[in-house]
Amino acid sequence: MGSTNPQDLHRQVPTPPAEETLYSRPSAAQAAADAIPVLVDDTYHVFHLTTPPFTRHHPPRLRSTWSRLKSKDLINWTRDQEMVLRPGGNSSDPDADGAWTGCAVQGPDGNMNIFYTGYNLTQNGKQVILRVASNDPHGTVFKGEAKVITIRGDGSQYEEIDFRDPYIFFNEAEGKYWMLVSRRLATGSYWYRGCIALLTSTNLDTWELDPEPLYAPNDMLCPECPEMFSLPNSKWYLVYSRFHAPNAGTVYRIADNPRGPFRIPRDGSHGRLDGRRWYAAKSCPKAGDPDRRVYFGWVGDYVDEEGKWLWGGDLGVPREISAGEQGYLKLEVAQTYLNHLRQYSQPLTPGIESTLDLTSIGSSVNHFPKISSQEEARDLLISFRLECDAHACGVVFQHDNTGKGYTLRFEPSISGLFSMSLLVDFPSLDDFWADQYNIHLPRPVDGPEITRHEQIDISNGVIILLRGQVIEAFCGGRSISWRLPLPKNGPMGETRRIGWFVEDGSMSLGDLKVLAVKV
Repeated sequence: MGSTNPQDLHRQVPTPPAEETLYSRPSAAQAAADAIPVLVDDTYHVFHLTTPPFTRHHPPRLRSTWSRLKSKDLINWTRDQEMVLRPGGNSSDPDADGAWTGCAVQGPDGNMNIFYTGYNLTQNGKQVILRVASNDPHGTVFKGEAKVITIRGDGSQYEEIDFRDPYIFFNEAEGKYWMLVSRRLATGSYWYRGCIALLTSTNLDTWELDPEPLYAPNDMLCPECPEMFSLPNSKWYLVYSRFHAPNAGTVYRIADNPRGPFRIPRDGSHGRLDGRRWYAAKSCPKAGDPDRRVYFGWVGDYVDEEGKWLWGGDLGVPREISAGEQGYLKLEVAQTYLNHLRQYSQPLTPGIESTLDLTSIGSSVNHFPKISSQEEARDLLISFRLECDAHACGVVFQHDNTGKGYTLRFEPSISGLFSMSLLVDFPSLDDFWADQYNIHLPRPVDGPEITRHEQIDISNGVIILLRGQVIEAFCGGRSISWRLPLPKNGPMGETRRIGWFVEDGSMSLGDLKVLAVKV
């Protein structure tokens, strides 16, 4: 389940056979994007968008198809050898330029249906929602031509261009199917018209458009990939992704009623479970556990020579969410997957001590374990318990001889909780210093911080997965995902891949494990 380096997109790498299925992406030449999970009986179906091979930018990269992974345990996956959906073959087809995000849902007859977004550049990028049905609950084969759904209602309150990412579930209280759709209002401040529209149906065939949007917070350009669910605590959760600040990434809102009002959590998360780079995440129920759901999102590719993030990348590891106090969501690595990693991983050679104490009063100090270059290049599973009596402490990634490196930083607060943040290797400088040192970052960037979570309880420890250049860190019910750029000074062995630091104080790591992942 390792990560693939997007720099390898120039090399032809064939899709592996079923018994060697890559979970994270279909091949090195293709990226995975928006996940569409559904649980049928005891089988997880994870559909996801797949980019055309060797593409980087819009529009070619977004002429996406649908791929499917299946698993019963979140560990062993098989991938359909044929794409489930492909763009239309004629320029006039509504999905000629991409079969975009949607959902899979079982209809009144129990058979699986797919609803998805069709994209057509010749129609000024117009988006429509199409439906295709299967003859069985597991969607073994989807036959027939996809049909544009029938909608009743005015719709003049919305712009035409954004009409996408349908998510459908059966609302038992109302006895109707609900469809959430990403839209923009036709009036209002241009940058803040993004909203989620609601359509209802009794049969999946004909849909009624509600006259008012379900959610219109007046703070975003357009939401993406919405979903809604309830948990046994009777709370309702509206989840969607934001591709711009503030709080970019997949976020959630809470309500006591599926029609809202949906409120922003007050636990310091601002509704974020991760950050900008764990994106378009969606969930399905966890098999055999009604209190939990399983989440899938992607971590974007980064092209170093262009300095650009791309749409699509590697699927993040399976994650679980559950409701904590006051209904706020907590996220962690899926337990079965984590147990599997631990079982099939091995300590590094030479071994790393199970405890580490660092102290530096009035200054900062780094510590780097002795790891061979061969083992540094492997996927790593890092875990530890942290005690910190310092201004800050944490983990250093990809540290070079100049002192540059990324840091996962923990800062204690007066309440006994912590903030957890990821910092880029170099902060932006004011113009004079940038000119003098020839270090320029975009001027709107006024600091090194990438993502921050507040009010974190660190008592249950920290778990970090390093898959190639992808970091996925978990602590206190939240996570931070990121893709590191390739080291600029040569092979991985010329940088220190991991280390620890303490700033003005002391820290103690217990139950410290750094394992090389075999799978």
